Amino acid sequence: MKKTILTSVCPALDRVGWALAVVAMAEVVVIVAVQLYEVIARYVFNAPTLWGSDIAYMTNGTLFLLGAAYTLRMGAHIRIDFLAIRLPVRIQHAINLLFYVAVFLPLLWFVGSASAVKAWQAYLKGELESMSAWEPLVWPFYTGMTIGLVGLGLQVVAESLRHAAGLADPASVPPPGTTDPTTHATV
Repeated sequence: MKKTILTSVCPALDRVGWALAVVAMAEVVVIVAVQLYEVIARYVFNAPTLWGSDIAYMTNGTLFLLGAAYTLRMGAHIRIDFLAIRLPVRIQHAINLLFYVAVFLPLLWFVGSASAVKAWQAYLKGELESMSAWEPLVWPFYTGMTIGLVGLGLQVVAESLRHAAGLADPASVPPPGTTDPTTHATV
């Protein structure tokens, strides 16, 4: 059972995070292209766009959430573990598991649910960005945020399963705060 979870379920959840990270990488290209176009239009042709800043902030906002799951898998989020690394590995796994299950997952559920409701309501109402001269629809932005939060939630489930396996058998998974390089996706 443990081997199936570590070899089938967790890698499947990791692939979701990787797919979202690829979308986030594409969004970086979009932001650069939009900003480059805006600068050229504004300073070369004296014709600034109405939509440049809206596209940039919406793309940037979703970019970080879409990349969050992959960042968690890579162990690249900031960790303050100067105390925890001195504890036995099983206790480290227990602390991480407790944090993920008791704090992080419920928080993601709350924020993700609110984000999904907001996206759905914005879609039904045809809500526009009222602080913008361009007034774009906001439901794509809210939906991107929701997808990023769901992806992060799935990655937290995968990491929780890894910590549960590490609690039972510390040798079966890398120690907390590290990752197994064989599970890293490559570009």
